Amino acid sequence: MKTLLLLTVVLSSVLVVTTQAVEAVEPVEETRELQEENLVSVAENEAGEFVPEGEPEMSPGQMAPSVEGRFFLCPAGWEKHKSSCYLYVSAGKTWSNAAANCNSLGATLASAHDLFEYSFLQQLTLRAGSSYAWMGGLYFQGWRWVDQSPWNYNFWNAQHSVSAYPCLYVNSRAGWANNVCGITLPSICRKGTDGC
Repeated sequence: MKTLLLLTVVLSSVLVVTTQAVEAVEPVEETRELQEENLVSVAENEAGEFVPEGEPEMSPGQMAPSVEGRFFLCPAGWEKHKSSCYLYVSAGKTWSNAAANCNSLGATLASAHDLFEYSFLQQLTLRAGSSYAWMGGLYFQGWRWVDQSPWNYNFWNAQHSVSAYPCLYVNSRAGWANNVCGITLPSICRKGTDGC
């Protein structure tokens, strides 16, 4: 019993000394500044809801931008258009070498499924100072895109014999055309959002 009483007194003394020591230590000025910086200030919107400072207010029925849309970036040198990244490769290559080059970059030669996509490819080619660039169209038992997307849009400027001219290229001043795959042209590679 005496041992228990003695142990209680010793533990009480240790707690009192520890408490006094903790109370005696004041926060350093730098710590206070960091604490103030980390505080998130909030404001009240018209509906009485609290909104973190810096967040845009949205009207009723308006949806917030998707996380993918806000944070989607293309690799250095690639250009974003819709939900894809595009790279203009100015070095002249045959169609098959251009396709292999895109593949080595985790991409394919570009396809176009509407006027806006094709216009983007034309502008990309023009900005690079060129008039033509390989794109991913190939004739094999019908016209196909090498990225396996459906061939659901046509914008031909000129269509030559498919047996002699099975590869498709962008014409920056008109619709696309087909040519001999062995000539060297610049090319346009495309990556989807999952490959960027």
